[in-house]
Amino acid sequence: MMRKAAPKNDAPPGGRRGLPAAFRALMASEAVSSAGSQLTLVALPVLAAADLEASPSQIALLSGAQFVPVLLVTPFAGRLADLRDRAPLLYASHFARAAVLFLVVTLAAAAWLNYAILFAAAVLLGAFTALFDTALLAYVPDTVDTDDLTRANGQLAAVNAVSQTAGPAVGGLVVSGLGPGLAVALDAVSYLFGGAALRARPKPSRNRATRDNASIRAGFKAVAASDPLRRLVAAGSLFNLAEQVALSVLFIAVVQETDHSVAFLGFGFSAAGVGSVIGARATARYGGGDGARSWVWALLVSQAALLAALWSLDFGVWGAAAFFASMLVYGAAMAFYNVHSLTRRQLVSPEGMLGRVNAVYRTFAFGTIPIGAGAAALLLLFTSAPTAATLVAVLSVVATWVLARGTYTTERQDEAWQAR
Repeated sequence: MMRKAAPKNDAPPGGRRGLPAAFRALMASEAVSSAGSQLTLVALPVLAAADLEASPSQIALLSGAQFVPVLLVTPFAGRLADLRDRAPLLYASHFARAAVLFLVVTLAAAAWLNYAILFAAAVLLGAFTALFDTALLAYVPDTVDTDDLTRANGQLAAVNAVSQTAGPAVGGLVVSGLGPGLAVALDAVSYLFGGAALRARPKPSRNRATRDNASIRAGFKAVAASDPLRRLVAAGSLFNLAEQVALSVLFIAVVQETDHSVAFLGFGFSAAGVGSVIGARATARYGGGDGARSWVWALLVSQAALLAALWSLDFGVWGAAAFFASMLVYGAAMAFYNVHSLTRRQLVSPEGMLGRVNAVYRTFAFGTIPIGAGAAALLLLFTSAPTAATLVAVLSVVATWVLARGTYTTERQDEAWQAR
């Protein structure tokens, strides 16, 4: 059975209706906490290096500690998101992260902080973040009507894109001006605000799982049994694999095989960030079509733009301009694809399974990232960057083909579901 959604409401004359108060509270929470999390992303390594005199390898491990729990915690988080009301999971995750950060600040002020405690704190932050992100994806359909899903997902994507684009630079300025301890404290306050905003406007969850069908395994079986979901997971995983190869090759090409500096690459990623803000905002405002074919094309455009960025590096000033333009288009197309891919999962997931379906998707999609980095390293042992880029193009075509094969099946299921 397909998951049920709220009935559609007609927009008022003269324009679209505003989104409900519960979603606006979610937006406010995400805007503040997402900005705050960028402070900790910069502050924790600085705290380890400056106050604890951690070695470079320890700092690298600390940075990775926040992301390892994503693969381990996400399947359990998906089960919780299907069994429990999602709003309490969201604000509890915020409050838990605030408590962890305040503990770090207190121990640092008392000179009791050591590397082991800081590493454990990073792992806990990653675990609670995995719980929050998984529950968030399942909570959005609880807060808005079905025909507003793309718009709502686009607005959340725009908030995150702004934070990820401006956050590292702002975080660096805050850490430089106030020190890492106060920066971490500010992040803790942002989580308190985010949790309070969600707690003030909770929305009871619809389509919760029953105890007899609440296992983690049931989520994997639901994806395996659904042709649209199976293709979405396969395409997302293949795309992330190809993207990671391309980004790794791009870094090597800029640093070792051209005269460009690392700053040039940084500006390129900033252009991609700006593109993602534009793409997310445009998707939230205009939709761009809910048909699967529209975001198949977005996937194809994003990969073509990334490859164009790789191939433009050796063409002087015009090549540099093409590189930045390609990265801008890449970011915009990726935002469009991500918003519509999420909306599709929300629409076609079986009733009571959305949390676990998103958990399966995230587990496979994120799990391919280290494989892609390793594949890039292996390719560059035997081939040049342009040859590796060509192989990436083949992977991109495969990913797009897998998604395109499921286009009509997905649309037919949506039409049948909406006709009920």
